[in-house]
Parts: sequence; C-alpha cells; structure tokens
Amino acid sequence: MAPLTERERILILMIKGYGNMTRSNKDVQILFNDTFRVEGEQISKSTVQRTIARFNLSGSVKDLPRSGRPVTATSPEKQLDVALSITEDRHSTIRKLNQQHDISVGSTHNILKKKLKFHPYKIKLVHELLEDDPDRRIQFCELMMAQIDADGYLLNRILFSDEATFELNGNVNRHNFRYWSDNNPRWMSDTRSTQYPQKLNVWAGIINDRIVGPFFIDGNLTAVKYEDMLRNEIIPAIQAIVGDDFHQTWFQQDGAAPHYGRNVRAYLNTVFPARWIGRRGAIEWPARSPDLTPLDYFLWGYLKNRVYRTKPANLNELQQRIIDEIIAIDADMIRQAIAGFYNRIAYCQTAGGENFEHLLK
Repeated sequence: MAPLTERERILILMIKGYGNMTRSNKDVQILFNDTFRVEGEQISKSTVQRTIARFNLSGSVKDLPRSGRPVTATSPEKQLDVALSITEDRHSTIRKLNQQHDISVGSTHNILKKKLKFHPYKIKLVHELLEDDPDRRIQFCELMMAQIDADGYLLNRILFSDEATFELNGNVNRHNFRYWSDNNPRWMSDTRSTQYPQKLNVWAGIINDRIVGPFFIDGNLTAVKYEDMLRNEIIPAIQAIVGDDFHQTWFQQDGAAPHYGRNVRAYLNTVFPARWIGRRGAIEWPARSPDLTPLDYFLWGYLKNRVYRTKPANLNELQQRIIDEIIAIDADMIRQAIAGFYNRIAYCQTAGGENFEHLLK
C-alpha cells in the first residue's frame, strides 16, 4: 500500500478529534476506511497510531526529517519507534526496548525520560486497555467531574486505597505493574536473588493531606484477610483521622479479586452506604485504570525512589523504611497528588478514555 499523503494524515487527525470529542484509534481506522478507502487499500490501526504519534512528537504530519546520515540512537525516527513500542506493549521494559531497537540501555532511558517526557514517579508500563475500557473510563471521569464540580469539598473527602508489593531486591509491583525511576542503584541489578523473592505486601490509603497506614499484609491478600483488615485496621484508622466527618467520607478501591468478596462488599455498603467507589460500588471504578489513583501515579513510585536509595539489609529494615518515609511525606505534596486526580479525569476525557499520561505537563 502506498504511503499516506499529507492530506490523508490530516484527515486522520480530524477524525480523531480533540478535547472531549475524540475517537479511539480503532474507530478512526474504521471511519477512515469506510469513507476514503476501497477494499484492499485499507489502513491498519497501527497506521493511525503512527500518524498520531508522529504529530504528537513533531507537531507536524510531514515525514520526520532525514539528514542522510545513519540514524542516531536518539533520532526522531528512533523516538517514534520507541513511543510506538510502548504504546503497543505496556508491559515492555527498557532492556526489551533496547534489544528490539538496537540501541543502548542508556539511550533507551534517555528517550523515555528526556525525549518523550516520561516522569520517573509515574507508572508508564501499564496493561493495555481492552475494547470497552475507554468508554467506561469516560463514563467514570464524567460522573466524578460532575460530582466534584457540584461539591467543592468532595475530592478531599475521598479515601483512595491500594496495595503494592515491595521486594527486598528493589522491585515494587502492584497487580503486575512495575514502577521505574531515574535512580537505579547498581545493587538493584544483582541477579543473586532467590526463586521466591523476599517481599512485603502493603496496603495504604490517601485522603486530603493524610496517608492512612501503611498496613502490612501477612502473605497474599484474600477477601477474608481484606475484610478483617477493613474492620480492625483500615476503618478505625480512617475514623481516627476524619472524626465527625466520617459520615461524609467516601472510600475508593479498585476491582482486584479480594476487594470483590461478597462479605467485603456487604461491609462497605454498611459502613459507606452509597459512598464507595469500586467494582459494584455506588460508583463503578473502571478496570485497568491505575493512572487515575494517587497511590499509583504518586505514592508507590515515590516510595520506591526513597526506600531503595541504599539496599535494605532485611525485610524488617525495609518495612521500617516504608513507615518512616510515609511519615516524612509533606502534607502539601499529598494535597498536590489529590488535586492531580481532577486534572487526570479531565485529560482522560480529552484522550477519549485512552492512555493520556503523555499529555500531562
């Protein structure tokens, strides 16, 4: 198939839309093919992705400039290739990208952080969104924005919660999401780890300018353990912080299996009647949306950068570091993370429910 003309690339951008009126890349592909192409000459979804990525990278629909010299490690062509790889495979790693595109680890990291503006404290490798996810994300964002606009205090009354796993070797994982930062001490690359890494499972919550917890989980989290934590640790801790305002407090959790237990949902319905966000909650939390919760886009990555500055000697030291670093977090920093939620639900709508972190300034 012949390359797209500049006019066709502009048409793709027009079909994609802007602001709150955007279409998914799949819808753009279908509409473009139905309107402008005959069978056998139809474009693929990756063509749409590449056209949009080229425009986001250079601000133009023209081909990226070529000097005639060999392509350098951080040339616009390589940047575009890496950007597309990350878009298509959200589980990718720097090592995998450097092998895939034949560039060094340092150059790959340089492209991700400096050229593509990936911020070190944010999740960048996430599950690929499924077909219905963007619509559900938009519905959630529209509903939350309307509620917050109607009640200026609501955002400060939501308790956002999440769990993460901190491994002694320096990895931090949350439901198979890995956090990376620009600070990667050499000891983190030590391959002499056991088959079953030593680790801590941690629950934490954020409300207004306070962090609830951390609470450490014995083994893997189950619905039974989670309900027990809610009754005996989490809810009492929230009540101690908010006091008489507890009856106005909202509780947020994602759709992880332990959160969906029947007894868990029944308990939340009793404690937070019509005031909890989650799977089958008063407001449905959209699946595969870690980019919308402050713990994922702020706390876990921030803690990784702090607690692993030097290697913890053992799990007890790792646990104490997590506690100490959480205590030391400035209230203004927490408030900024909470305020960022409103910006993110706006950007999510702008992106048509698709991944949007590349739009953040």
